[in-house]
Amino acid sequence: MAEEPIVDRVRTAYESTHARLWRSVLAFSGSREIADDAVAEAFAQVLRSGDEVRNVEAWAWRSAFAIARGELSRRTATGPVPDVADEPMPEPAVDLIRTLRQLPALDRELLVLVHIGGWTPSELAEITSTPASTVRVRLYRANRRARALFAQGVDR
Repeated sequence: MAEEPIVDRVRTAYESTHARLWRSVLAFSGSREIADDAVAEAFAQVLRSGDEVRNVEAWAWRSAFAIARGELSRRTATGPVPDVADEPMPEPAVDLIRTLRQLPALDRELLVLVHIGGWTPSELAEITSTPASTVRVRLYRANRRARALFAQGVDR
């Protein structure tokens, strides 16, 4: 049985994951512009890569976060990253993103992928070719750091 054409596979993945991916990249980066660009470019990369892509959704998620990480690094190198309060979004989202920004990028990414993106540690392990036990330990530590930051915010 022939595999579905790449354009159809991308359309299906886009329809099922775009909104969740975009929200996740927004939470990670704190920037609508970065989220827009990273997600659009990730799906464009899938189309350019064609039939070599086996799991379109996984490719799009990996690529979007890699693009967002690169753009955040570029912006940080050229000056301060714009304040998330400049983005039109509800105050609780601004507070969440500001708190997440205090975490190391890898912790922030893992927390967003699991708690906003909806990926399980086992799924992330498979996508990233990382042992599931390593993903679970990193997630445990990231959750612990995040809880401490959120507790500080509540105490203020």
